[in-house]
Amino acid sequence: MKYKQQEQTQTFFEKDATNWKKKSIFSENKLLNTITERNLYVISQIKKYKLRSLIDVGCGTGDLSYEASKFTKYSLGLDFAKSMIKLANKKFKNKNLEFIEGSLFDFETSSNFDCVSANGFIEYISLKDIENFIDISRNLLTKNGYLVFGTRNRLFNLFSLNKFSLSELKKRTYKNFFEESVHLTHLNFKKFIKLKKTKFEEVPFKQPNTGVNVDKRHQFSPLQLIDILNKKKFKIVDIHPINYHPVPPIVYRSNDNFRLFSNYIFKLNSDNKLPYIPFSSSFMISAKKNS
Repeated sequence: MKYKQQEQTQTFFEKDATNWKKKSIFSENKLLNTITERNLYVISQIKKYKLRSLIDVGCGTGDLSYEASKFTKYSLGLDFAKSMIKLANKKFKNKNLEFIEGSLFDFETSSNFDCVSANGFIEYISLKDIENFIDISRNLLTKNGYLVFGTRNRLFNLFSLNKFSLSELKKRTYKNFFEESVHLTHLNFKKFIKLKKTKFEEVPFKQPNTGVNVDKRHQFSPLQLIDILNKKKFKIVDIHPINYHPVPPIVYRSNDNFRLFSNYIFKLNSDNKLPYIPFSSSFMISAKKNS
């Protein structure tokens, strides 16, 4: 069953496939693009853990699926937007690469994969379907396989100083998210992932514009997703900031030099990534399936 949110999402990506393609090209401003940053992180996990097969959920125009095919025996891209899959098939060819039009929630296969990736996927499904997504991903994974996915960062609303910040003020949801941000800054990884989750707070149905024409795009904090993953018998192995902002977005977007500067800062202290997360518009989680 499709919700209004998912129908809006499909309509948007059917119409915007060509523009989305331009944003996701690997060779275009590699570390200056959220989509590319997410894709590169998935590739880093594939290389690090020597993962031999991938299914990329919500693959879009196929850039990640194709790049992964260079390091895996089999790479499958899945997307419910027909125009996205059409572009992917037109652009990318590889013997171990396949693209399929369809929804994860209706997808049937006898194959299992070492890695399930889903970048920017869960923000477009209902909150009820998130657990379903994780259950399906777990069933698709091989023993000790990895679920690697990225999403918009709710903590960033505290520091972006924009309409999203005002939204949190009106709903008085700042306190819990601020506490989580403080913990990210001061605790090590092992201690942080053991913390009590931040309560899920619904965002207003009509949100400020995010560049994707849907009424609602969910945002999450790391602890909210970690709590669900733990319940579904996944071990959290990494949390990674994406699109780090050393200054508010209104300044950050005014000049590409700010983006270059932020990437330089991040590289200087890349061993300790948690403090960057509250100041990043997105984050990635890498989680290993427990037997």
